[in-house]
Amino acid sequence: MAEDTKTHQGGCLCGAVRYEIRGVPEWSAHCHCRSCQRALGAAFATWCKVKAENFKLTKGRIKLCETSPGIERGFCGTCGTSLTYDAKQEVDGQDWQGDAWFAAVTLDDPAIAGPKTHVYVSHQQPWIELADGLPTFPEF
Repeated sequence: MAEDTKTHQGGCLCGAVRYEIRGVPEWSAHCHCRSCQRALGAAFATWCKVKAENFKLTKGRIKLCETSPGIERGFCGTCGTSLTYDAKQEVDGQDWQGDAWFAAVTLDDPAIAGPKTHVYVSHQQPWIELADGLPTFPEF
């Protein structure tokens, strides 16, 4: 089976929510923005994206929370695992409508989601040292 049609599964910690993507993520990055830090309770989040038609919920329901105007973050309503990020409008000049963004580490095999960059390093916590050699950007 070709890699662009192969399916990969993922889900939350408790198993109440499961999803499937077709193909490998088109893009993946570590986001250091303050919003991601607060939403995930971590120094940074690693997000992936696929076209919306390549992301399918296969079990359960993702609970949504609008964390800023036009931005909805999705999580499991049972265990609280952060799962998705959805921009309903342009964000910082980027139009992500039509894309499905999900937390890389929620994949059953997160190795397929190798990040390509660090974004919003202007918000990076001072106790994080980036030594992976990936490009960094102050914003997106």
